[in-house]
Parts: sequence; structure tokens; C-alpha cells
Amino acid sequence: MTESPAPAVIVVSGAGVLSEQPVIQETPAPTVEIPVTQKRRLVESGVLFVSAILLLRTVAVEPFGVPTGSMAPSLCGNHRALSCPRCAYPIRGGEPTNKQNGYPDTHCPNCGAESMEVSAAAEIAGDRLLVDKNVFRLRSPRRWEVAVFVCPSDKSKPYVKRIVALPGEEVLLQHGDVWINGEIARKNLSQVRECKIPVFESDYAPPTGWGMRWYPDGTQAPIVASEMPKLPDWMSLDGNAVVVNAESAAAPRLAAYWQVSHDSRSPEVIRDGFEYNGHGSPAHDDAVRDFILECEVEILGGVGSVFMKLTDGVETATAHMAAGGEFGESKLLAGAILAKTANRPPFQAGRKYRVEMAFVDRRISVAVEGKEYFSHDLPAGMKREDVVSPFRLGAQGVSVRFDHIRLYRDIFYRAGEKSAAHTPLRLGEDEFFLLGDNSANSDDSRSWKIPGVPERNFLGKPFLLHQPSRPGLLTVGGKTMHSQSIDWGRIRWLR
Repeated sequence: MTESPAPAVIVVSGAGVLSEQPVIQETPAPTVEIPVTQKRRLVESGVLFVSAILLLRTVAVEPFGVPTGSMAPSLCGNHRALSCPRCAYPIRGGEPTNKQNGYPDTHCPNCGAESMEVSAAAEIAGDRLLVDKNVFRLRSPRRWEVAVFVCPSDKSKPYVKRIVALPGEEVLLQHGDVWINGEIARKNLSQVRECKIPVFESDYAPPTGWGMRWYPDGTQAPIVASEMPKLPDWMSLDGNAVVVNAESAAAPRLAAYWQVSHDSRSPEVIRDGFEYNGHGSPAHDDAVRDFILECEVEILGGVGSVFMKLTDGVETATAHMAAGGEFGESKLLAGAILAKTANRPPFQAGRKYRVEMAFVDRRISVAVEGKEYFSHDLPAGMKREDVVSPFRLGAQGVSVRFDHIRLYRDIFYRAGEKSAAHTPLRLGEDEFFLLGDNSANSDDSRSWKIPGVPERNFLGKPFLLHQPSRPGLLTVGGKTMHSQSIDWGRIRWLR
């Protein structure tokens, strides 16, 4: 039997020559049919997955959107975002209560630049939280933690605020602090971290730098800094960092930070004015006196001590930390009073250490690499002065570089005109007093007709800020438009 030749196709080559090529006939792929039982299993698995998600949301965890800015900057509501045109610091302007009035102009809390137009900036949705719905069924709510609840004076929507007073307590708001049963309510360092509000961040510097804000300790208040101050030989600015050379010093050498305006060139009292609320008159803002200082410490040479000083307007606390060598005693001083000692390892050359110091609620705390080494309480109730120079950094026996310097303030709780404003408010045996972190613009227990929130009204505790947003750009079909994306740097656990 003679085989039939394979069919051929005529192809014209690049040179115009005709050639014959055999056609390759491919066998079609076999059809795979999924058995009915396997299809049923896939459907059942999908149904079980969706059911598990719905059950989890119903009984355990539920997402919650933050529409307003009453908890800013911890939690931001609907707002517009932009960067400071002078120092590039990220600015958020909260959505106004009456949208017809438009977004008010705001200012930069970092360098003080004024009259930034928020209305033209990108619009950003409020933060989204994951809320644990069962935690308050297992235990009672605690002071200083954030809670989602039904307001007894407005049951139309859930609220999110911070708990400041517990059942049966007498609460009074005085000089920006919370007083419970006649005593100031103090935060531990972990709680201070949750409540801090930015004042200054050295990494976001204006084109001229931060030169006008640094002076050697002992300098009297500068009247007008018409030009950058002349620094002593032992003190220098390296980019945004401060370097103190004190290897041969017989006494501590300290660099003092002053809150000097880049526009008026004069020192300013640090107040609770908040850019999220727009740029109001400083005369309507309250002076703040509770501060948190963070920085990175690097020993460049020598053996001695690193100093950090922080004032609350009445006393100055000094953290005295050993540096270089193998041994050394670290101390914490409040005025001339030795608060506590700790034999923590000295700072070593060639390493960088993150140091935190807080003077909040008349409590002094110091931590290195996140671990708290010092804590000491001072008597409350003293009259405190306004602050224009809140901290000092320095050394003795060593050269040290201070970098990534950040200054924060604590929440200043404005008293308002109603509950707990002038006389203590006694809460019922099942009532809690809740306030917003953005005290200047928060509808909370201070103003509600029913100030106390019953425990049965609590819906849960936020434990994760899982979807904060930031502005972005989206290009479609060659056109670029404003959009928003997840702000990965703000995702965090809420304590």
C-alpha cells in the first residue's frame, strides 16, 4: 500500500522563491470534565468560606470607618492631604462640618508656614479600623484606650473616642489634664505614645535649615533672629542633625532648641493649635506644657555621658546616660532631685540608639530602643509657665550626634463649658467619660446632654488601623487623575 504524501502549503520566501512545506496537523487537546462530586465540593468550600467571613464579622471582628476628625491625628476622618510647600511636611486638613463653607486655609505645624490652601488638595477618605467586638464582653473598658460605642445622646450612629474616666469616679478637666477624684490621671509610656501630637520633626527641614532654632544653653530669649546665630566651636549642625563635641569638657555642653518662627524670626509659645482644624488665631489656642522627645543618638568618640533635658514649664527633668567605655551609671534627675538610677549598658561608639523621653502628666519616662528604663512621678497642681524652649541635648566627655529629632506634645483637653469643666462630675456606677483626641473640635462627653456612656453601649475596641489612605496619581488612557492608595506607613496596631 502506498502512503499518500502530506498536504503542502506554498510559501513565498523573502527572495520571491516558491517552496513547499508540509502542513503539521495537531491533535486537539482532550476535554477534561470535572466530576459532579468535585464541582459540589468546590461550591461547598466557597459557601463555607463566605459563611466563615460573615460569621467572623458578626461575632468577632467588624470594620469601622472614621468619618470625622474628632480623633485626629491618631485617627483621621475624611480630609484633604497636601505637603508643606516650604518643608514638605505632610499636612491633613479635616473636612469642615458645613461643607458649603469649604476647607479653611491651614498652616504647617512643623515649620510654621501659613495660608496653605487645602481646598485644592486631593480628597482622602477617613481611616478604616478593625474592631474587636468581644473584648468588652470579657473585661471592662480601661482608661486611655479607644472604644467604639453608641452615644446615649445620639443613637443614630456609632462613635469612636478615648476613655478617660471610669464608673463611680469624679472627673474634672483642668489645665489640659484629666483629674480623677482630685488627683491627676497619669499615662504610662505606652499610653503616651498613643496620644502624642507632632510639634517638630527635624527630617522635614525648610531650604534654610533649622539653624535659627538652635542655641547654646544659657542663651536668653532671642528678640528677633535677623540672621542665623553664630554657634560655639563645640556645637554644629550637620544637615538636620545636631553634633555636640564635649570630649574635653569639664561640664556638660548643651544645645537648646527654641520654637522660633521662620517668618517673624522670634520665639513662639508652643500651643495646641492643630492644622487639621485650619489655621485659627493663636490667641484662641492654649499653651501646652507636656512634651515627648525622640531622637537617634550616635557616639562619635570619648567616654562620658549623654544628656537630655525636658521641661514642663515648672521643672526641668534631666536624663543622664552613660556613653563609651564598659561601665557607667545612668541617672534621671528632676531639678536637683535624683529620681532613679539604672545600670543599663552605656551607649557604645559605632551604634545608633533610639531614645525617648517624656514629661507628661507630671510623670517623667525615659526609654532606649523601646525599653523603658526610668519612670518617676512629680507632685501635680503647680502653676506652670508657657514654654518656648522645651528641650536640650548635650554631652560631657564624649562627642555625640543627635539625628531624626522629633518633638511631640500630649493631648491638651479643653474643659468646654458643660460637664467636668468647672466642677467635678460624678459618674454613675455603670458610666464612662469619653473624649476625642482632637479636643478643639470634638463632640464628646463634655457637651453631650447625657455625658456618661453606659457599659452596655460599647460595641468594641479598635485593634488595627488597617486602611489609612494617602493621595496618589492614576494614569488611564494617557490621562492622569488624582486617586488615593493605602498609606502603608500609618498601618499600625492600636493598643
